[in-house]
Amino acid sequence: MNGWTGTIARVDLSSGKVTKETTEKYIDYTGGIGIGYKVVFDEAPLADPFSPDNRLVFATGPLTGTLAPSTGRSEVIGISPHVYAPGSKHPLVTRSGFGGYWGAELKFAGYDALIIQGKAPKPVFININNDSVTIEDAGFIWGQDTFAAQDALKAKLGDEKVQIAIIGPSGEKLVRISPIIHRIGNAAGQGGFGAVMGSKNLKAVCVRGTGGVKVADKDGLIKYVKSVREIQPGPLGSTPLSTGALSWTEKHIDPKDINKQALRFDQTKSCAPWLNEYHVKPQSCYACPQGCYSYMNVPGMGGGAVSCTQWFYSWMGNRDKATFLANQLANKLGVDTFEMFPMIQFVWFLQDQVVDGKSILQHLRDKKLVSSEIQTGLESGHYPPKGDLGTKGLETLMHMIAYREGFLGDSLAEGFRRAMDIIADKLNVMGLKDVAERVMHFENMEGIMGGVVGGNGGWGMSAHYDPRTYGYYWAINFAVENRDPNRHSMTNLLEWTGLKFDQALPVAKTIWGEEVAENGLNDIWRDRDVPITWNGEKSAKAHAALGRFIHMRACIKDSITVCDWVYPIMTSGREDRKYTGDVSVEYKLFELVTGEKMNQDKLNEKAARIWNMHRLVTALEWGGGKPVNLRKEHDQLPEHFFIPAEDRLLPPYPPAEHPHPPLDREHFEAAKTEYYNYMGWDTETGLPKRSSLEALGMGDVAKAFEAKGFQLPA
Repeated sequence: MNGWTGTIARVDLSSGKVTKETTEKYIDYTGGIGIGYKVVFDEAPLADPFSPDNRLVFATGPLTGTLAPSTGRSEVIGISPHVYAPGSKHPLVTRSGFGGYWGAELKFAGYDALIIQGKAPKPVFININNDSVTIEDAGFIWGQDTFAAQDALKAKLGDEKVQIAIIGPSGEKLVRISPIIHRIGNAAGQGGFGAVMGSKNLKAVCVRGTGGVKVADKDGLIKYVKSVREIQPGPLGSTPLSTGALSWTEKHIDPKDINKQALRFDQTKSCAPWLNEYHVKPQSCYACPQGCYSYMNVPGMGGGAVSCTQWFYSWMGNRDKATFLANQLANKLGVDTFEMFPMIQFVWFLQDQVVDGKSILQHLRDKKLVSSEIQTGLESGHYPPKGDLGTKGLETLMHMIAYREGFLGDSLAEGFRRAMDIIADKLNVMGLKDVAERVMHFENMEGIMGGVVGGNGGWGMSAHYDPRTYGYYWAINFAVENRDPNRHSMTNLLEWTGLKFDQALPVAKTIWGEEVAENGLNDIWRDRDVPITWNGEKSAKAHAALGRFIHMRACIKDSITVCDWVYPIMTSGREDRKYTGDVSVEYKLFELVTGEKMNQDKLNEKAARIWNMHRLVTALEWGGGKPVNLRKEHDQLPEHFFIPAEDRLLPPYPPAEHPHPPLDREHFEAAKTEYYNYMGWDTETGLPKRSSLEALGMGDVAKAFEAKGFQLPA
């Protein structure tokens, strides 16, 4: 096979049995999340996240391990302990992913994916070395942080080049916001899959391979990759016009110099200039010219890599070395950095909100739910002027979560949204109804940076971007996912390029056509008191089309696999191209690697299979195997997106812009209807139609679904 190795490894930790099977079984679902969702659907859609029956799937795609640019991603799929959906009768499937070199190494070892099931009787690690796949004792590293444990594993295996995916103490403690860490900065953050590894007594997966990946047209691939590198933008801030926290810091472009054209992204300079003296170099993932990680070495804190939301402490207002310490602690202990935006605000909220003359935190202290030591530590990390936002408060918070220290630490380890309910329920039982009600008021807290990060986005997770700002297509994106969607297909064009709206619109027209571009892409720079522009049915269809684009491109990216920051390449840094990219790159790379004749419609069809598979697993889980109306029950947003802006809570620090006016529920439902029509889903229930599945070649899946659950709409 070209692109794929043709083999998948399966490890049953309960029995200690290792088997190998053919990738051919899953080839209709391409790779990455496609393989993962199919495995969950076939084998254990109703497993508990921490049950031995839950499948944890690490999967790559046909482009992984090739020289196609920005293809160093690995996807992780399973039933998530992080996702929080109180209306569901069962926990929900979702995905996460990480960059680095692990996925390419898995391909070099000869595997497209690794399926893990069962639970080991004692701590273990999986060691993959080409044909050898073994389960080995991990007692010597159990309890260690991710950096120390990786060093110990490399020493034991006698190989500095082994690639490792590992969990920290938080994963061992089943902290629901525990990521899987690779190297010193790459993380499968949201989803809580570090806790799934912990529940299986699995500390790490080590991979070493000495093979390669066969491609169909090597010479053609080399030639095409060079041409892509001539236009490939830097991540997020993809034109020299961009400014802000995640933008290019050098503004010249030389398309002839393909080894430097995309290397314009020094995040230390843009996110934490007070740490410039400790910046060593940009760090890339496999086959990526971007260098979007900032490798730093801070005295007393060691070396580490920082990118995007790993700068969370800086974005929350810190201005000293604790910015770097925050990332180091998160990566070593294993705590999701994106969760820290609402988590830190929630801890501040507990200190700021006064009921009956006492802060909520003091009420917790009086009821012996918080120790005096933890209370003092948290208060020392209060935002200015009450605290210094330095190291002590940060260390207190990170350690109490990672080790589940006390009632409050144990609650926060469940994720900020679950923690709200847990704390409020406890206070109600203790007779403090008014205090409990005030805790739940945090639901209305805004994110920072104008709603770009933080806040309650749904599914128990912090929010990437605010649908009241970006549009109803973004609301659909949140509603039909099972997690914070964290997709950059649209925001790369509208938020981070530096292009003015009248510059971005022509790019949009070349991608979606005039009707969609003019009726679906709203000017995000409009005044904060101006609602999303709505032009009736035209807007409903346009937002639905954009929502479908996001999901089809997301499934493509996460199955072939390529980086979400880079693809689809909608923009370029080159003025001579009028800053326009090329959204056909994915299918052209796919064809050159696999040899399968490809166009965008065919690749979209592959994506649609994956997205429908996700939908079917979600339907089984939401209804617990019984009939369900996903439209009314699942495909919803938190209520606060629909309430008046004046009823929302603005972050006390750092200062935040006032939110845009609320979404209109009728507009949201109208866009959703059109989205269902585009997807071939029933507009009453939101379920895939049997005829739509059959048209995608999924007739066997439709029959299997009905055998597991209930009848699909015709």
